[in-house]
Amino acid sequence: MSLAWLAQPVPLASFAPVQQRLVTGLRHWAAAHRFGRWPVGALQDHLGCGRAAAHLQLLIEEIGLAWPEAFHLSPLCCRRTSHDEALIAAMAGAAAADDRPGFDRLTAEMLGADARERLFLSLALLSDAIAAAPAGAAQDRD
Repeated sequence: MSLAWLAQPVPLASFAPVQQRLVTGLRHWAAAHRFGRWPVGALQDHLGCGRAAAHLQLLIEEIGLAWPEAFHLSPLCCRRTSHDEALIAAMAGAAAADDRPGFDRLTAEMLGADARERLFLSLALLSDAIAAAPAGAAQDRD
């Protein structure tokens, strides 16, 4: 499987709704953190569920431990994803579908087996939490 698609900006709208909410959740976390707000509160407002917010916070910690370089996020208003956002969205899609071989194809060159295991489990739980959370008024504004 070629990962050449990561070199091009991918429209956020091309991903499934759960993946879009995950990416915008990452962006909301970064904005809240940058402005000194408690990121989990901002995530709960954005995702509509405390459980999803907690899982996203844990995912961010896992990414911080696993990612070999700085993780790049696009601004909140950007309609295209960074290469890291596109990869996380694709990883989340594979984890939500319980497609471990597909997940490993996306990440094997970059991450060790332990990091892949942690991220796969974290993304599967987060995807389930986001899918179960209501898309409330905060979603309508994004």
